[in-house]
Amino acid sequence: MSALMHATPEQLRMIVESAFAARFLLSDDHILYVNQATEDMFGYSAEELVGRTVDMLLPDDVRARHVHLREDYYRSPRRILLGVDKDVRGRKKSGAEFPVHVGLAPIHDDDGRLFVAVTVFDISHHKEIERQLVERANELQLANERLARFAYIASHDLQEPLRKIAAFAEIMTASLAGHELREAEHASAVVRRSALRARELVDGLLAYSRQVSTPPRLQPLDVREEIEAVVSDFSELLRQTRAKVVVAVPPGVIVNADRPQFERCLANLLSNAIKYRKPDRAPDIRFSVEHAGRELHISIVDDGIGFEPKYAEAIFEPLRRLHSFTQYPGTGVGLALCKSMCERHGWRIEARSQLGAGATFTMTIPQGEASSALKASA
Repeated sequence: MSALMHATPEQLRMIVESAFAARFLLSDDHILYVNQATEDMFGYSAEELVGRTVDMLLPDDVRARHVHLREDYYRSPRRILLGVDKDVRGRKKSGAEFPVHVGLAPIHDDDGRLFVAVTVFDISHHKEIERQLVERANELQLANERLARFAYIASHDLQEPLRKIAAFAEIMTASLAGHELREAEHASAVVRRSALRARELVDGLLAYSRQVSTPPRLQPLDVREEIEAVVSDFSELLRQTRAKVVVAVPPGVIVNADRPQFERCLANLLSNAIKYRKPDRAPDIRFSVEHAGRELHISIVDDGIGFEPKYAEAIFEPLRRLHSFTQYPGTGVGLALCKSMCERHGWRIEARSQLGAGATFTMTIPQGEASSALKASA
C-alpha cells in the first residue's frame, strides 16, 4: 500500500491500463488516464475523455450535486465505495444510464500531488438478477395467497357432494333394509350424481394445480390456426346449440405460447360463451385480434346472459361461481385456468360485461411476445 501511495505517474498509468474493471485517474476532477475497460463501458474513446471533467460520465440530475460532493471529497480524500447503500448511475456516450459501484482511492506522487484512482463496476447484471429475485418472491407470495384461497374454496365446495353421499348412503341402506326399492333407487341416483360431481371437482383441482406448477413451454403459434382447431373440436356442441362462430383473425398473427395451455384457455372461453347463452337465442360468438399501441389484444365476444361488472375479477377465482351448479354445470376452474395461463406467460386477461348484454374476454399480450400480419397491412 505504501508503494502505491508514492508511485510515479508512469507506474500509475500502468496500474490503470492493466485493470480489468473500468478505471481512470483524476486530478482536480479532470481525467488524466483511462483504460480500455473504461472506453468499452462508457462508449467514449480515450481521446474524448482525457482532459475532460468526470461530469461527462454522470447523469444530468447528478451533475449539480457532484460539485458539492467533489469539494467534500477533496477536503478529506479517503478510500470509499459508492453505490452500496444507495443507487449510483453512470452515463454512456449514447445517453443510456446504468447502475454502478464506484471506488475512490486517493494517491499522492513523490511531489505530494493528489490523484484519485476511480474504479467503476457495471452492476446491471446484478441488478437484473435482483429484480428477477424480487419478482419471483412476489410471484411466490401471490401463488401462496391463491393456494390458500383455493384450498379453502376447494374444501368448501367438496363438502356439498360429500355430505350428500354420506346422507343418501344412509337413506339407501335404510330403504334396502325396509325393502323400499323405489326410495333406495332414488338415493342411489343422488349418491351417483354427487360422486360424479366430486370427481369432476377433483379433476378440476388437479388440472389447475398441474398448470400452476408446470412451466410453460413456449413456441410460435398462429392464433387463427389455434382458434380454428378449438372451434373444430366443439363442432358437435356448436351444431346442437346452433351457435355461430366468426373467427375475425387474419393468418400470420403469431404469439409465443405453450400450445396445450393456450388451446385449453381458448377452449374454456369458447365453452363459457356457449354455456352462458340466452335460453331463447342461438349464441353468436366472435374471435378477433387488435393491435393497441405496444400490445396485442385477442378477444372473444358473445351475446349471452352476461354478468354484473362488479364480478369482473371474481369470476377468475378458482371454483368461484355466479350461478348454481344445477342451472349451469361445471367445475368453476375454467376461467381460473385462463388467468393462470396468462399470468405465467406474462399476459393479462380481463372481462367486460353487463347483465343481459353478453361478455367480452380479452387477452393482452405485450409487444415482443407477439408478431402480427396486421402490422404489415396497417
